[in-house]
Amino acid sequence: MKLNIFVTLGAAFGTVAARPSYNKALCVETFISSGPSLDMVSSLIIGSEAAVIIDLPLGIPQAEALANWISKTTDKPLVAAFSTHSHPDHYLGSTAFLARFPDTKYYATSEAVKLIKNEAPIKAKFWRGILGDDIVVENVTIPTSYDFSFFTLPGDESTPIHLVSPLVGDTIDETMFWIPSISTLIAGDAVYSHTMHLWLADLLSPSLTEAWLSTLEFIKSLKPQKIIPGHSLTKKFGSHIDLEHTQKYVTYFKNKIEAKGEDFFTPQQIYKKINSAFPNLLSKTSQTSATLLNITSEQFGRGGQRQLHYVDLASFNNATALEGWRL
Repeated sequence: MKLNIFVTLGAAFGTVAARPSYNKALCVETFISSGPSLDMVSSLIIGSEAAVIIDLPLGIPQAEALANWISKTTDKPLVAAFSTHSHPDHYLGSTAFLARFPDTKYYATSEAVKLIKNEAPIKAKFWRGILGDDIVVENVTIPTSYDFSFFTLPGDESTPIHLVSPLVGDTIDETMFWIPSISTLIAGDAVYSHTMHLWLADLLSPSLTEAWLSTLEFIKSLKPQKIIPGHSLTKKFGSHIDLEHTQKYVTYFKNKIEAKGEDFFTPQQIYKKINSAFPNLLSKTSQTSATLLNITSEQFGRGGQRQLHYVDLASFNNATALEGWRL
């Protein structure tokens, strides 16, 4: 793979003059996929000559809606798509999306690709059984490994986008996209909106919880002017509100739930405790927060229904290894 792959790809696309254009070197627009995609935020990085989309939704209708939105939002060719990590609400609709953009390359880090390859057929079958064949694709497009630490868009070589990985967020293979030229961080599921409950069901060791908190401290040290979370009910993103919410939420889980040990509380007790500590997050217009809170309660509550994981997350118990980016 050559470093100028985006320059090469960018030359192959045409433009549509009727769509809006942007004068800034880089800008980021966002799209929220509701329903089975759990209010997942996709981020469109638009440059002077090309664009890139970060994260693809779970369902076919949401993937098609995202494709329609991109076509209306920019006249720039979409040269690449990335998934920030291996949770299905960030990649499962890839085949439906890429059918609309057949020349767009699809990437994730090697670690995410390995996990997606391992789980995608099972996840597709599972979600097709729940949502139906018209909502979930049968054959998932697997991303190509992308292990450069940054990329540039054609015409914008002086403003690179940095891939910050691997980091622990709500799972083990998070990649964040840092755009220093506009002080914007696309955080994936390392950060959740202050409008949401969080996915905690992958925190199967205290080291994973600590590593997520370390990731959040690292984000704070970057001092971004805008942080785009992985899930949200609003597109009003700031520099700290979602980061602080995520820190408080994970810290509460660490001190009030995890520290007591698995099975100390019933699922109902966990649900009540977290909902009381973080009130007003159960939306009347979205079921995402209720779903996530219920999953957390079942995962860590006595006699609860555990999530089926396809990687031994409990084995990730070495804090030094998980935070290997610290020298």
